This record gives sequence, structure tokens and C-alpha cells, in this order.
Amino acid sequence: MPTVPTSPNTLGVLRALQTLLLNNALIGGVSPFAALGSADATRYGVARAIYIGAPKDFKDGYLPQCQLVAEGDAVTRAGAQGRATDEVLVRITAVADLTDWWTGEQTILALRDAIWPVLLAHVRGGASTGTGFVALEQPDAEPHPNAGFGMLEVAGVWYRTWTCHVLARQLWTPSGGLVP
Repeated sequence: MPTVPTSPNTLGVLRALQTLLLNNALIGGVSPFAALGSADATRYGVARAIYIGAPKDFKDGYLPQCQLVAEGDAVTRAGAQGRATDEVLVRITAVADLTDWWTGEQTILALRDAIWPVLLAHVRGGASTGTGFVALEQPDAEPHPNAGFGMLEVAGVWYRTWTCHVLARQLWTPSGGLVP
């Protein structure tokens, strides 16, 4: 039986999803997301504009970009040891420049076409023995109401967006198991 972590690691799950998109959501063999400046790359721990969360300060120089935002979670306990199944609903939003509407439209369509195959093909997002991230799935039932194509206005500037949702599942067991 593989080693199971003794606590959740939600940031680790989001980082694994970030790495999955960085390494596999490619257009012409290259990441379509903007390269970050050295200070921002160091701060965020990634060289491309694939953010965990949505940046408060929106920089047009970092377009196109991708935002991974934890929107919901559900934790259930099972078994004599109290193993937790922890599902995090992640909103994935691609953002493209809309200065030239036709270029923006082409860019957002290309981003969608680069991201969906990665999410559908990778049922395990970077999981390895001893880590809690074990599954990457599509949410059940109907599409999320905020999914699909859209527009975003930030400080009077419009951007083209595409959004989807995934469930990232992690497993963990509290150290010492259940307390009687």
C-alpha cells in the first residue's frame, strides 16, 4: 500500500496542475502563455503566466495567461484510519488580449484547444508515491454556469476569456488515525 500523507496539500495539488499545463498545453510545441519577468518568475515559482489564483494587479504584458482558482471543496472521511478524500473544484481561466478583436478571438480558441486535451487525457496530475494528489477529473452533471467563452473587463480594458472546471482529488490520513 502506498504511503499516504498525514495532511492535505492543496497548494501542492494546484502546483501539480500548474506544472501539467505548463508542460503539456502547447501550441506548436511551445507554451502559449506569456513569459514572466525574472522577479515575478521567482516569486510565483513558474516561468510562464499560469497563476495559482487570479492576480490582483493585471499586467497586459503577461498575456495570454491562465488562472487556476480553487472555488470549492468537499472532504469525506472513510475507513478505520479516517482516510480523507479531499476534492477541490478548480476554475481554469485562460485570458487573451482583445486589443485586436480578431487576434484575441484566434488566441482564445487556440488556448482552449491546447488546454482541453491535457485535462481530458491526464487523469493523474503529477501524482507519485507518497503524494496526496491522485486524480484529476471532470465535474459530474451539468456544466458549471461560469464555464465557456466570455469577456472580462479590468480597469476599463476588455479581455477575451475561456473557462472550464476540474476536480482535483487528494487523499490523506490524519497522523495517528481517528481519535476515539
